[in-house]
Amino acid sequence: MKAAFGLIAMTASISAAFADDMSKRDAFESCLGAGVEKFKDLCEPADLAARAILFECKQQLIALVISLPPGSDKVALAEKHRLDKTEEVLSRLLEYRLQHPCR
Repeated sequence: MKAAFGLIAMTASISAAFADDMSKRDAFESCLGAGVEKFKDLCEPADLAARAILFECKQQLIALVISLPPGSDKVALAEKHRLDKTEEVLSRLLEYRLQHPCR
């Protein structure tokens, strides 16, 4: 009986941690999306706009990294995620600018 209760409690805590991680990930993604919307019509170079967007979203990225499970290399994961998202934001900005040239 105790083992079953322990398993249920452990499953609930893992589920809660996963849901918390997803909400932090969603917050980071929402921040990136809002940043793209904010900067997409500016005629600044896309790489500078992408850096500004990621800088504005650094608090959400930090919260996401802190929520990662213990034992993971949080610094390496944060850097990889930041680089991946920089490329994604750049792609979104450049794709928009191809369809809507800057004047």
